[in-house]
Amino acid sequence: MSAIFQDVVLGWGGREYRITPTMRLLNTVEQRVSLSALAHSLAIGQPRLTHLATAVALFLQAAGVDVSEEAVYQEIMHGGQEQIQAIASAIVVAAFPAQKAAPVGNALAPKSARKRRT
Repeated sequence: MSAIFQDVVLGWGGREYRITPTMRLLNTVEQRVSLSALAHSLAIGQPRLTHLATAVALFLQAAGVDVSEEAVYQEIMHGGQEQIQAIASAIVVAAFPAQKAAPVGNALAPKSARKRRT
């Protein structure tokens, strides 16, 4: 079975970490932050930065990084708008599964009609 989530690359401490989201990771995040509420707040231009910091910290911790939510929040607060957008986009892309690929080849033939009993 192929992964349904897209990898995300997050930078921290001068290094980049490639993280493959899993249901376990997303459930861990959802215990603390609603991913749909986070995505909505980002879409309307009113990001919940504390929620974003929590999600990012949990993603980084899943990659083995020793980082606190507070340290991520501090970085976000002192980063520029572009940095916030990049981080937010990465989390949203990672949190929502990729769309299923369209079937390749011919479509299945319709099921044949039942024969009538006489």
